[in-house]
Amino acid sequence: MTLGIGLAAPAGWAQVPAATAVTQAGPPWAHEQVQRSPDPAVRFGRLPNGLRYALQHNETPRDGVSMRLRIGSGSLQEREGEQGLAHFLEHMAFRGSAKVADGEVVHMLQRQGLAFGPDTNASTGLDQTIYFFNFPKADQEALDTGLLLFREIAEHLALDPQRIEQEKGVVLAEIRARDVPPQRAQQADIAHSLAGTLVPERWPGGKVEAVQAATAEKLRRYYAANYRPDNATLVIVGNIDVDAVERQLRQQFGDWHSRAPADAPALGTPQPPRQSAEFVAEGVPDLLALTWLLPPDNRAPTLAVEREQLVAQLGVGVLNMRLVDRTLQPGSPFLQAMGTLDPSVFKVAGQARMVVAAPAAQWPAALDAALAELRLLLGRGVQPADLQRLLPAVRSSLQVAVAQSPTRQHAAIADALVQSDLAGAVYLSAQQTQAEVDAMLAKVSAEEITAALRRSFGGSPLLLFRSAHAEPVGAEALTRQLAQASQRPLAAQAATNASWPYTDFGAPSAISTRTTDAALGTTFVEFANGTRLVVKSTPQERGLVGVQVWLGQGRAGLKPEQTHALWALDSMPLGGTGQRSLPELMQWLQIQGKQLNVALRVDPQAFVLLGNAAPADLTAQLQVLAAYARDPGFRPELGERLQAVGPMVANQIETQAGAVYGRAVLQTMNGGDARLSGAPTPADIAATRPDDLPAVLRAPLAGAADVVVVGDIGVDAAVAAVQATFGAGPTRPRLPRADLQVKGPAGGAAPIVVTHLGQPEQAIVGWHWAMPDHWADPALAATGRVAAAVLQSRLDDTVRSQLGITYSPAVGSGASLEVPGQGSFSAQIETPPAKFATFRTLLRAELDALASRPVAADELRRARQPLVESQHKNSQTNGHWSFWLPQILNEPRAKAAMLGEVDALQAVTAEQVQAFFRDRIANRSPVEISTRAKTAPAGN
Repeated sequence: MTLGIGLAAPAGWAQVPAATAVTQAGPPWAHEQVQRSPDPAVRFGRLPNGLRYALQHNETPRDGVSMRLRIGSGSLQEREGEQGLAHFLEHMAFRGSAKVADGEVVHMLQRQGLAFGPDTNASTGLDQTIYFFNFPKADQEALDTGLLLFREIAEHLALDPQRIEQEKGVVLAEIRARDVPPQRAQQADIAHSLAGTLVPERWPGGKVEAVQAATAEKLRRYYAANYRPDNATLVIVGNIDVDAVERQLRQQFGDWHSRAPADAPALGTPQPPRQSAEFVAEGVPDLLALTWLLPPDNRAPTLAVEREQLVAQLGVGVLNMRLVDRTLQPGSPFLQAMGTLDPSVFKVAGQARMVVAAPAAQWPAALDAALAELRLLLGRGVQPADLQRLLPAVRSSLQVAVAQSPTRQHAAIADALVQSDLAGAVYLSAQQTQAEVDAMLAKVSAEEITAALRRSFGGSPLLLFRSAHAEPVGAEALTRQLAQASQRPLAAQAATNASWPYTDFGAPSAISTRTTDAALGTTFVEFANGTRLVVKSTPQERGLVGVQVWLGQGRAGLKPEQTHALWALDSMPLGGTGQRSLPELMQWLQIQGKQLNVALRVDPQAFVLLGNAAPADLTAQLQVLAAYARDPGFRPELGERLQAVGPMVANQIETQAGAVYGRAVLQTMNGGDARLSGAPTPADIAATRPDDLPAVLRAPLAGAADVVVVGDIGVDAAVAAVQATFGAGPTRPRLPRADLQVKGPAGGAAPIVVTHLGQPEQAIVGWHWAMPDHWADPALAATGRVAAAVLQSRLDDTVRSQLGITYSPAVGSGASLEVPGQGSFSAQIETPPAKFATFRTLLRAELDALASRPVAADELRRARQPLVESQHKNSQTNGHWSFWLPQILNEPRAKAAMLGEVDALQAVTAEQVQAFFRDRIANRSPVEISTRAKTAPAGN
């Protein structure tokens, strides 16, 4: 096949002779280049045609297999006028091939239990395209299907002109949906620092005009040049026979041959035209980005190179500790700051970066403060105290990785192999990584790390980029401020207290009751002071223990005058404890090498303190959570942070069509109850004051606790740790469950229209029906989930594939376990307002058809099987038990619901789905909710 459609290759594009491309064995694996031993659990291989493969037998979860096909090309390989074709071709991989009809890719995967999105998908970047399948079973049917589809994608896509025209609308809809202010700001930042290279000219989404002009011939040109065995990697991880899979893939892929010269574009060299640049627009995050351009480090990954890069990253780690300390101090002008070091950005440059988030009006002070921390570190160097914090944390993270390695999930391993291939790194086991890094750390010095920092952040040209939602200042003002900040006098930060005072919470109370539930494999304990504990020891996630502490009444207990502060409540951990600030807590954890964290979640019936810890750190994790509950700090820096971040949050929400739409849906479907609100309004944020948080949280956090511990921990160890923390001290009051009931809208009223500040073409329309909660009719709740999957599949086939008016239609059905009366069924799409009428007509036709006759057996199977397999898979995760055990503790019926979830889904019949649509949906008027831009064109 000749190159493309007869167009001459543009200047700067090197052509590899076709004969050479066909006969080359392809690039070696990184470990072959440097003669290092990779992870012995993985079988690495190459076919004579150059295709590389990595196979691993793995048994977490017990069944299943994850498969990845990586093409080592993305949008950077597009030619002028082709911008967007790499992504377009990825879409066409699901639109038919020599052996698979249009639309059948998704259908055949659904029959095996894969859900489109989480289990079946693809992605296109600047430098790679990835296709992935996560099969719930690792049987021969799964392997045959996955390898067949990958083989078809590799060489046999149909690229039918009619389907290309249909798919254009989908691709354009995805471009439209992703065209949000944060993305535009990020692109402007990259365009500034990498000006002069091909990168800013080849965003994966492409250009609208190039997508509209796409033809089969243009797609085939890119396809033939880039989808080639010597540019591809196949990864298969799961409960497989590696020998058998290797034989099968060699047989199926051995005859794949390159068909055209490879694309090898000249990527260019960064040549920023000015030192500073700015991007100001509604909804843009308020950020400062300082970039030090470095030569790209594209060396082979020898041990010497990796040690050099590790030392440099340790320097970044020290910088980030310093920046976090400064961020969390009272009076900090910035809200967050982080340094990064990337030795090779798309192979065109290395970059050391420091990104600072600060309110728009405080950017000069934020720049001064962040740069001062860096200058102080570069000038005085890394200190022994820095290493006393950094190195224990690094070593403990390696230990945790080793502990967790026996139960890594198939998908996580497959993704890590793909990422390693992209980076050109040697793929090592956790044990190998620990051994290598420990040996390197044993000889590293503060002086060596300081020198690496100075090379990365000290000598090269420094660029400044500012993005902001308001108050432009101009490039010249930015450059002047940068020069001034680089010369200001420096003052060292004051030392902080890194000890931990919270080890005694009173006398441990006696155990009142202790019972074991054999069906759940759980232990229930009640202490004399009123604390209740549920422990589930699990085998599936080694090296990790999750802790939840349920306190108070949650959203249900809020007074009307408190609901405006809901958006801010989960920030509470930033306020530290009464005796220790958050920086002091973090320093203690780092010095001790402890791996744990703390967060707050606001649920309908409780405030939930959360933590994830290494098993050896469970006692420390519970001490930290108990300190936050019994002695919360609510320090001034928390209030300062909320006052600064509030306007930034409000601006970003109002420019996001999805956030504005979701807020309207929750408000409407929950009967206007502000306790169940979603994204805050600007009025909510403006009304929030620092003292709102202690007023809402202090009393509930002091009450009786329900503690749920799930993970790699013995029951007795968990009981002892809880008894010494939440189970210690006097009896705590336990509040009754507060009343929280929803009366959903009846439907049939005038459509609800809300507006956003985003792009004019971004709009969402949806139909919603109020439904009962789960306990009102458990069988109906299961039927609703299957019915939603049926309608989802039909809309994917119609409004997406056939009409191309949206990227991702969304159908959902939910029935609450916690809030009486809360339930809904909905169908919505993102599409320009001019297409609303088309969606309404098509949706009404589909609803009438589903109400008039039962769905076919195959359609029911394709809808139900992914739901069933998802439940099987979820039951082998800690998250499944962490969700259900608190429900079971407070609602006895929840045990049967959890154990019977799969059976309930499998019991749903075609006749029940028909009855659901006939009685609950088609014959009831929906609530229509839509959002459109304030500057939107006229529509329907």
